[in-house]
Amino acid sequence: METNLPTELLEALRRDAGGSALILTGGGNLTAAAQAAAAALECENRAQAPCGHCGPCRKVLAGIHPDVVTAVDPEHKMISVEVLRTLRADAYILPNEGRRKVFIFPDCALLDQGAQNVLLKVVEEGPEHAAFLFCAKSAGVLLPTLRSRCAQWRVGGDAGSAAAEDPRTGELCRLLAGRDRLGLAAFFTALETARCSREDLQTILEQARQRVAQALLLASGCTAEPAGEEVQALSQGLSRPALSAAADLLGEQARQLRFNLNVGHTAGAMSAALGALLRQEGRSGGYRR
Repeated sequence: METNLPTELLEALRRDAGGSALILTGGGNLTAAAQAAAAALECENRAQAPCGHCGPCRKVLAGIHPDVVTAVDPEHKMISVEVLRTLRADAYILPNEGRRKVFIFPDCALLDQGAQNVLLKVVEEGPEHAAFLFCAKSAGVLLPTLRSRCAQWRVGGDAGSAAAEDPRTGELCRLLAGRDRLGLAAFFTALETARCSREDLQTILEQARQRVAQALLLASGCTAEPAGEEVQALSQGLSRPALSAAADLLGEQARQLRFNLNVGHTAGAMSAALGALLRQEGRSGGYRR
């Protein structure tokens, strides 16, 4: 099974020598990396872990393994101390069926100082069967006391590097340029149906925002840089007020995804908001100011 984990880390996980607490940082898909690491810890084929084919691997990758727990708190923007105390207690309970009990923290920016302090002792002195995988674009969001108890690994290059181009970004831009409200609704429904990850949706929205912002500059005559086909189509298909509003909507929803783990809610909100914008654009006739 191909993963975005460093080769040295994979080899350590296969030997059960990777440590009980890892911090995964960088510009890659950290959630996917944490899932792959969890699968490697649970995999039955130790020499090839994660093989992706055994029962434990399939369960981990499908998000249904009973011993792989993702720390989420849909009731609050940040992960509450109460949720983490429950996870901490669960760490001391033996695995139901797996080799290890693995706890994934998909966005450490959602852990404030009090929440991190709850985890210190269990990370340092917890049972051997427990493993903790912390995902952070930058390890600096974690307290030095917690970082010192973990092994740090960089995934997918530098944390500040640009995310790879997502082909769905181009599709979204083409639908906007064509004022295709039905196509937009189908686009966001398809993302939800395919269980698009929060990180992937953030990437799509942010890349689309950048294209729309470039189109606004082009439409305003404020740039002499050559523009791609999608940027040109956006600049010709939407008025400047609509481009400005679309850029704001895309940027705001991309930022909100940091706190909102419900991808379906964000996809629905984007579909409704952009649909309303295009409907208003149709009524105004696309008048450029």
